Amino acid sequence: MLLGNIRKLPGYPLLVGLPVALDGLSVLAGILMNGFQGSPHVTFKLAFQMGMPSVSAVTEQRFMAGTVQLGADGGLPAGSAATALLVLLLFLLVQAFVQGGYIGLLRDAASGRPLTLAAFRAYGARYFTRFLLLDLLVLAVILAGGALAVLLFRGGGAVVSLLAFLILRVWFVYLEFTLVAKNCGIREAFPLALGSFKRRTRSTTSLIVKAVLLNVLFGLLVNALWVSFFFFLLLFLYDYIFAGMQLAFMEEYERIERDG
Repeated sequence: MLLGNIRKLPGYPLLVGLPVALDGLSVLAGILMNGFQGSPHVTFKLAFQMGMPSVSAVTEQRFMAGTVQLGADGGLPAGSAATALLVLLLFLLVQAFVQGGYIGLLRDAASGRPLTLAAFRAYGARYFTRFLLLDLLVLAVILAGGALAVLLFRGGGAVVSLLAFLILRVWFVYLEFTLVAKNCGIREAFPLALGSFKRRTRSTTSLIVKAVLLNVLFGLLVNALWVSFFFFLLLFLYDYIFAGMQLAFMEEYERIERDG
């Protein structure tokens, strides 16, 4: 299923071009602000994202703009915090727009409709407010939950918060898709997304396992091969493969809704 959807991507260049462009802008902004910082080390993240893919999900190095990673004390890393937060806010606004637009394009692709920038802009504008509120809610949960976990569990707090967030992410795997497909508010989307997860099939479970394992693999490669050439190569490969993954998830979601 996944390989089949990856093979479809040449017919849907926007599904690959949009995440690559956004990740590229984030990297360039991060380099301009901080330089290409970091050093090679063996690590990975138990990441699982829905909608527009981004290599930032598996990158441990703190240089990309638009990302927030907690320090060991549960707080934001030292540095120009005001600049980092300003850039984060800008990327949250951009992300809210492109997330709605991208998921709308995924639905069009799953239905066999042509993908256009006009449709992307229309979807992005229609769902902008809902995705902005959802992003802010998720960011608040990550920061508050991460800080609380570090306070309660000390050194293991980051692991506990990561596992808790991963479990919640799996339970509400189709949350973003539901916001677009059902054209509903965030409050209505949570129980609907959970209902879709409860009606999951073997394909859903298989895709979730593949997504987590591929994120682990890319996390190991991205952080171990910390050289700019390999990073940009892996950025493209990550966004390409996970564009196919998101299309597979959307087709599975549509199947669940039809059969449910």
